[in-house]
Amino acid sequence: MDEAALADALRHLPADARGELRRLLISDQPERDAIAEQLLRRRTPGTDDLADLIDLLTLDDTSRKRVVRLLGELEASG
Repeated sequence: MDEAALADALRHLPADARGELRRLLISDQPERDAIAEQLLRRRTPGTDDLADLIDLLTLDDTSRKRVVRLLGELEASG
């Protein structure tokens, strides 16, 4: 996904969700793993996708940093 498309997808999240996602992605790997595991146990719509996203970004450090940076830019822009 290119930078503009990713930023646009993140922009559509509610501001508080963007903030929570950013804090989660900044946290250490064991914490991210625990949260992904909790999401999988919930079995509500979207939780599996979010858990998969967390796992994917944990495995790909470059992409995780990219998403964190974009989330920070969105937060700074208001």
